Amino acid sequence: MKISATDYNNDLFPWEHKGTTIDETVQVCEWLEQDGVDAFHVSAGSMFPHPRNPAGDLPMDALVQNYGAMLSSGAHTHRNHWIFRRRPFRTLFHWRWVRAHGGHIEGINLPDSAAIRRAVSVPVICTGGFQTASIIREALSSGQCDAVSIARSLVANNDLVKLFAAGHDRAPEPCTYCNKCLVNAANNPLGCYEESRFASREEMIGEIMSVFEPRPFR
Repeated sequence: MKISATDYNNDLFPWEHKGTTIDETVQVCEWLEQDGVDAFHVSAGSMFPHPRNPAGDLPMDALVQNYGAMLSSGAHTHRNHWIFRRRPFRTLFHWRWVRAHGGHIEGINLPDSAAIRRAVSVPVICTGGFQTASIIREALSSGQCDAVSIARSLVANNDLVKLFAAGHDRAPEPCTYCNKCLVNAANNPLGCYEESRFASREEMIGEIMSVFEPRPFR
C-alpha cells in the first residue's frame, strides 16, 4: 500500500489544515498490517504533485504550456491555471513550492519511513529522489527502509542500476530534480526535458523520442 505518511497540506496554501501526521499514519499502518497489508510504500503530500512529492523545482513556463490538458481532471485545476498564468501569483506559488522542501530532496521521506519501519514487521519501501548508491545503501543498512523506489532518476538515467553495479556512486549526469519530465507528461512522451543534461537540444529530443523505438531486452 502506498501511503502519504505526512500530508503537509498547508505547504502551498497556509490557511489549509496540515492534514495527517506521522503519528496518525503509524497507527493506521499498524491497523493495516493486522488487516493483511504485506508492504508499505512511504510517500508524502496530500495531493499530486506536491512540493515534497516529487520534491524539486516547478518549471512554471513549461507548466503553463501543458497544464491545460488537465483542466477537466481536478477540483482546483481552474484556480491553479489562473495562478500559474499571472506573474505575481505564480512567483509566490513557485517560491512556496521550492521553500517547502528546504533544499533537501534525496531521501526526503526517510524519517517518516523509519518511523513506520519501527512500528511494523512487513517491508517498508521509501520514495524520494534517490539516485546515489551510498545514500541508498545507508538507508537500507540503517533500517530506515527495506527498499527504495525510483522514478525521475531512472527517467534521467535508465541505466542507473548498471552504473551502481559498475561502482559509480552517482550517474555522471544526474537528475536535476527540475520536474520538467513531470509537467510535460500530460502532453508529451515521458523523458528528460532538462537541456543542460545533453550536448544539444537535438540530442535531448532524440533521447525523448527513443521511447517509440525501444531497444530489445537482452
